[in-house]
Amino acid sequence: MRASLLARAGSVAAAAAIATTGAVAAAGTAGAATTHPLRLPTHLFVAKVSVVGHHPHERIILGDLTSHRVPLRGKAVYLDRRIAPRRWAVVAREVTDRRGAVAFVVNPRKNAHFVLVFRGSPNFRPSRSRVVTVKG
Repeated sequence: MRASLLARAGSVAAAAAIATTGAVAAAGTAGAATTHPLRLPTHLFVAKVSVVGHHPHERIILGDLTSHRVPLRGKAVYLDRRIAPRRWAVVAREVTDRRGAVAFVVNPRKNAHFVLVFRGSPNFRPSRSRVVTVKG
């Protein structure tokens, strides 16, 4: 009876160990497959302003980067200029201030189209502003 009691205890312990490790391994894989980091949506507002003073051809392109109306600070925003139909080139890069604002000074010789681009981050989705036209 003693051997059968030890055999039973050993088999129960082995079954428990297999069940525990199998359940942990399955839970780890299932959790890794279904968890996706939530990337919050962003909005990039753009406006153009004339420079007041003795530079009548210069314009300032202003932008505000927000997520759910909360300003995003310290994020890189790029100014792209249209160089051909459906082709854009990066002209400048600025980092948002504590209010989520950026400013770019442009002085095109002829009419130019600009757009602000936020490329996204691990926590925030990428976004693009509307296209603004600056007359040269």
